[in-house]
Amino acid sequence: MACHRIPSCALFTTLKTSVALSVWTSLYCEGRFERCERLKLSQAGRPVPQNLLPNGRLIEQALPTGELTPE
Repeated sequence: MACHRIPSCALFTTLKTSVALSVWTSLYCEGRFERCERLKLSQAGRPVPQNLLPNGRLIEQALPTGELTPE
């Protein structure tokens, strides 16, 4: 089962050219999406920062190499 917010999730816009998008999608969007921090904020009616990764880290806090790999 996949997350119902996939069509409107800014993660796909933010990472559209990153190979990491398929990893994030597999681990969160099409996997255990209930643990996605983006989804949790959205469900709580709070704004979701565009640079928030599903694991709760911001893109600026990603690895120094710029690679956006999950923990």
